[in-house]
Amino acid sequence: MQGSGSFRLIVRRGPQPNQIYELSKDVISLGRDITNDIVVNDPEVSRHHCRLTRSSAGYTLEDLGSTNGSFVNGQRVSGPRPLNNGDLIGLGETVTLVYEATMLPADLGVRSPLGTEAPYQPPSAYVPPSSVPSYPPAQQPAPSYPPPTYAPPQQTLTPEQLAPKPLDYQQFGYPYPETPLLPAQRGLGRWFFLGCGCLLVACIVISIASALIIDSNESLRCGLPIIRQIYTTVNPRSCP
Repeated sequence: MQGSGSFRLIVRRGPQPNQIYELSKDVISLGRDITNDIVVNDPEVSRHHCRLTRSSAGYTLEDLGSTNGSFVNGQRVSGPRPLNNGDLIGLGETVTLVYEATMLPADLGVRSPLGTEAPYQPPSAYVPPSSVPSYPPAQQPAPSYPPPTYAPPQQTLTPEQLAPKPLDYQQFGYPYPETPLLPAQRGLGRWFFLGCGCLLVACIVISIASALIIDSNESLRCGLPIIRQIYTTVNPRSCP
């Protein structure tokens, strides 16, 4: 099928990256020389490097005996090579071009599954079927809600009402509980018994110490009448 479209080359790697060349001629030459249709000023590119020839399906690439060769998708071209959309064209090892092709059919026909073309027909306007009866929307009864309830107002209590009331033990038949001793009272009794014990121990120690001193000192043992009488009663020979 004879068709038409738009074709172009985009420089991906080379002297002018992202440069776009629109392809509109039937024969387009590429090379380093200024007489070419597309001039690529790179040392890897020959003066007349390759040629693009247009056909019904697009363009065909043909190398013109370049020194570093022409490549399509990494394969070196040895003869005419048809190009497809998205092919990478290499000129030597330093220049890479992307071939883009957008094909348009010759007419607006739509191809059927059997391969025959049918004329394009615009879609007709949609007409709703009149045989389907329409019913008005059903009316639903309004929902009923229970009457609102109100909480009674809260009463403000006085501090006397909030204070805890003492229990009446006689009402329940129990005697009144004994009043527990306060911590200060319990501590006072403990200190009293502790002081009495310390005083008793001190008296015993003083008595023993006095007896030892008197027993070792003859003047005290025999000089005082009361002590002399006690010692002579126990031991008559204790005093001369």
